[in-house]
Amino acid sequence: MSATYAALVSIGVCLGAAALEGVCAGKNVKAYFAKLKWPRYAAPLWVWYIIGAAYYAIFFFAIFRILRFERDSVLRNAALALILFMMVANALWNYVFFRAQNLFAGFISGSLAPILDLTLFICMIQLDKTAAGVLVPYLIYRLYAVWWGYELWKVNRPAG
Repeated sequence: MSATYAALVSIGVCLGAAALEGVCAGKNVKAYFAKLKWPRYAAPLWVWYIIGAAYYAIFFFAIFRILRFERDSVLRNAALALILFMMVANALWNYVFFRAQNLFAGFISGSLAPILDLTLFICMIQLDKTAAGVLVPYLIYRLYAVWWGYELWKVNRPAG
């Protein structure tokens, strides 16, 4: 696939995922963040915007590299399908967290996501070591995200 076409498809996937995230999160993101109690070392809202931009940059790069992979293979198709599934799951997590406001379900689903992350990383190591390397900051972030989800649920759970 040409670089131009791969870039356009990658941008389209990221824009579609971002739009789905926005729909799932709804309009009260800032208001919901404002009413939560925060664990120590929790990132402020502006940092989450940077994390979101980095997330899309990383996945743009991974999708682009996979699409540029010349040979069609089961591993290539599996990696692409896994990324698409992960991006949709991430958008649906926004529904659970922001609209349903279920911090426990958000923590549990966020805790399961690293299984997919590691699976993708293993696929990418076999396909494209450069793209796998770009995933490393995302994998490190996921450790923080699981801790954050647990701590956020813990400090906001109802007494009793």
